[in-house]
Amino acid sequence: MKRIIALLLSVLLIATMLIGCNGGAAETGSTEQDTSTTESNEAEDTDTTENVASGDVVTLSLLSWNTEAVMGGYIEAFEAEHPNIRIDFQFVPPVQQYIERFNVLVASGQMPDMFYTAAENMTDIVERGLAVDISDMEVFSRIDPHTAATWGYDGAIYGFAPDAWIAGIMYNEEIFRDAGIDGPPTTWAEFIEICEVLQDFGVIPYLDQADHVHNIPQNLYQSMMISVDPTIDSRINNGEATFVEYYTEPFTIWYEDMVAAGLYNQMALGLNHDQLINMFVNGEVAMIHSGPWNVSTIEEMNPELEYSVFGLPAPNGANIMTGAVNVGLSISSSSPYQEEARLFLEFMTRDENVLEWHELTGNMIIIEGIDYTVDSVFGVFREDAVEGNFYLPQIVWRYSAAIYRELLIGIQDVLTGADSIENVPVRLDELQDELSR
Repeated sequence: MKRIIALLLSVLLIATMLIGCNGGAAETGSTEQDTSTTESNEAEDTDTTENVASGDVVTLSLLSWNTEAVMGGYIEAFEAEHPNIRIDFQFVPPVQQYIERFNVLVASGQMPDMFYTAAENMTDIVERGLAVDISDMEVFSRIDPHTAATWGYDGAIYGFAPDAWIAGIMYNEEIFRDAGIDGPPTTWAEFIEICEVLQDFGVIPYLDQADHVHNIPQNLYQSMMISVDPTIDSRINNGEATFVEYYTEPFTIWYEDMVAAGLYNQMALGLNHDQLINMFVNGEVAMIHSGPWNVSTIEEMNPELEYSVFGLPAPNGANIMTGAVNVGLSISSSSPYQEEARLFLEFMTRDENVLEWHELTGNMIIIEGIDYTVDSVFGVFREDAVEGNFYLPQIVWRYSAAIYRELLIGIQDVLTGADSIENVPVRLDELQDELSR
């Protein structure tokens, strides 16, 4: 029963982490209710097969993760360019409401012509063949293959996204200067040395909020392990590898160098997001883990604050950023209008439309050859986005929500002394085994 309750609660946690981090598109619609930009057209829907044959209007249904504010302009422009195609738009807020609606439509045999693929429905889409393979679209020749494969499997690609979010360690430049620190670290040892200097200077070196205390050990795992072998989590999924085998070392290094050394304050367990941001803006903590979603809040609270961001390095200096490709627009394999739906996807891949998407979401463009600017400190990660130098295990884990929750609770238990750091990967393997039965 405890496992069942944990699984139910985990959906909300993983939703906060993944979607809260997904920048403008998700944030824009987080409080809106279901809406539609296209009125019902009963006459058109009576015999769509005859309409196609006669060249009359075809109506494409779109179950959207993004709001009308984000998608409306694209739909209007596309319909003006293709007067024989209309889009029946329905927004359902992510994450849980969207996934529930998606599952209902699948179960009832009423799949929309187009929908969004996300971490939460990717497995279902692949295993049940719900989406069309769009890997032959020209745009994927301009996207890093590993990045393009985010919404794909076994060589096929089922969803298109033009953007990704990337997060890093945000730091107070003024505090760094006052403490005599020249700049961000290039190795893990330098990061620890900076933490020591800041603590001696009288400032809390680094803090997380309570539900993100896994940030540093997970980041260190990515820079240490994924930089060498990006297939690790996929191999854990299919039983070829274990969490103990690859997560133990980086987790132990984090614990010994930060927690045991007194550089990680247990205060984190009592902080929420707003409290952490306030502490950073007020100069009480020198470094936090952050993404572009916090920029507007920070600059509104303190327009004069001097701050920047860096990626957490491994002991050898390798660095894999924390980030993920945005949810991918997909075409239903059961749609009778796949050609028309593909026209809309191709319309969304145009450079001018991708640039507009960047303006709407604030995310990084992952398509090569598009010139754009990033009006925040996260512009330093622009090349990382194009080169695919970012990763998020939660996107890859087969039992993402449950594993994520166990990881978070495990790290929290370590900080309270209720468990050892070496046992956290063991707990992940045990849960993986249980869910795989």
